[in-house]
Amino acid sequence: MTITRRLFWEDPYRREFEATVIESTDYAGQPAVVLDVTCFYPTSGGQPHDVGTLNGIAVCEVLEEGGRILHILERPLAEGTAVHGAIDWPRRFDHMQQHSGQHLLSQAFERLFDAETVSFHLGEEACTIDVTMADLDLAQVSQVEALVNGVIFENRPISAREYAEEEIGALGLRKAPTVHGRIRIVEVEGFDRCACGGTHVRTTGEIGLVHIRRWEKRRSQTRVEFLCGGRAQRDYLRLEALCREAANRLSVGVGELPEAIVRLQEALQQSGREAQALRKQLLEREVALLALEAEPIPGGRLLCRLLADYDAAAMRYIAQGLAAQGGIVALLAVREPSAQVCFVRSADFEADMVALFREAAGPYGGRGGGQPHAAQGGGMRADDLPAILARARALLLGETG
Repeated sequence: MTITRRLFWEDPYRREFEATVIESTDYAGQPAVVLDVTCFYPTSGGQPHDVGTLNGIAVCEVLEEGGRILHILERPLAEGTAVHGAIDWPRRFDHMQQHSGQHLLSQAFERLFDAETVSFHLGEEACTIDVTMADLDLAQVSQVEALVNGVIFENRPISAREYAEEEIGALGLRKAPTVHGRIRIVEVEGFDRCACGGTHVRTTGEIGLVHIRRWEKRRSQTRVEFLCGGRAQRDYLRLEALCREAANRLSVGVGELPEAIVRLQEALQQSGREAQALRKQLLEREVALLALEAEPIPGGRLLCRLLADYDAAAMRYIAQGLAAQGGIVALLAVREPSAQVCFVRSADFEADMVALFREAAGPYGGRGGGQPHAAQGGGMRADDLPAILARARALLLGETG
């Protein structure tokens, strides 16, 4: 049973009010009060609660529990206290813009694509609805935005009134209500009717603008992220500033950005190909130089080296190049991007590189594997790499005791 008169339904534009504390309690360890009347909207139907003050005490959260509207406070107020309440109006009006815009958006999806809205969330930065569409493309988004903003430009009235449950069937609601008894219906004149307990603007013109920012498929549905009113304006200003900055950096006009970005991408791809070719030449030269430095050992040659100036990908390329030389074993290590070792041998050299890796690196925490001709792994500390290489060399040459 409702015991608090809801001024936010009677006049959602009201910012201050006088009330009396009819119950002083606590909620989750925080002081809370119930008032005889309130302008504070409690979290409900996807719309967050209002914040503000009661006698200068911050109202941190507002929620409804069994018909009681609980105002969670920074510090307690005694039962019977007369209070002056003030809501955070910019936050309230923002929520009104977002929620009213959502009604238009949901109706637009229904009309254009027979897509039902199954959930709504009004967040601090953006809002989302989940609609029953498996796929959504830019052309469809543009259709929705055009329909919604057309209704906004017409500045249609938005009204709310209560109906008896038996009257609901004749109203042509977008979605059947889930509550019983007297039901509050919010109507956008000639466009949408829906059961809703939220706060809304007086006319669609006050929504200002609805902008769909992004969307993503979620199983058989699509989540649509959107902005209304001041949020949409701020986002457009942000995007405008970003586009102008990008255009200035590329020395082109804003309208020329797409072509300039394509040219830049093509130039980067070409540079990448050239860099890759030069890197390959460098590594091939390094393979040849390292092969010359390999020391003679029974049955072939051995190169044991910490590659200070290369990463793991370069180490693997060098190792493969050395192994292809014939009659060689390469015991290599790098520090970047993390400590790793790579042991390889030519096909004509008899040795099990996996067993060698495990025996040499295992005591230092090394983990990895491979095949008899090549093994690789990590997990060891970079400072231990010289000791691991020295141990592997000694094991290969049979110099351990």
